[in-house]
Amino acid sequence: MTKGQKGITMRQLQDTKGMTLLEVAIALFILAIGLLGLAGLQLVALRSDTLGHQATLATTLAKSKLAELQKAEQLTEGADQYVDKADGMTYDRQWSVHHDVPQPEMATVRVQVSWRGALADRAVTVSAVASQTAEAEGGSLASGPDQRVTSGLASGSTAKGEGA
Repeated sequence: MTKGQKGITMRQLQDTKGMTLLEVAIALFILAIGLLGLAGLQLVALRSDTLGHQATLATTLAKSKLAELQKAEQLTEGADQYVDKADGMTYDRQWSVHHDVPQPEMATVRVQVSWRGALADRAVTVSAVASQTAEAEGGSLASGPDQRVTSGLASGSTAKGEGA
């Protein structure tokens, strides 16, 4: 390098250490965007966990009513409510009996549990086939191979979110 030329010497390059303020600001901005994305995923996971808990409880309530109807002397229609003490959620439970369905001397018992979810109304339906003949114990639900029970979100029950 000649005396008139200005430039960076090797010594000056070696003396340059650290990052500029702009580089630090850009790194923090990228980190903040990543953390906001993770916070959003956490909210989705919490909402899904709550919905899973509610659907499980609703299915349990529906199956519980089917078991109660199995012990009943006569199959009757009705409705009631259940309030979950843990979160204060109210579940409406309705059951209906469709006589001579799927064939004469049989009845289809359908229990629907509905509740108001955070984003939409939800419902779970469980059904079974009952015998109406005198041989059956007072019209109780059939426990043989003719019994059809559909329950749970994955196994074909009707679980719906309306108004989503």
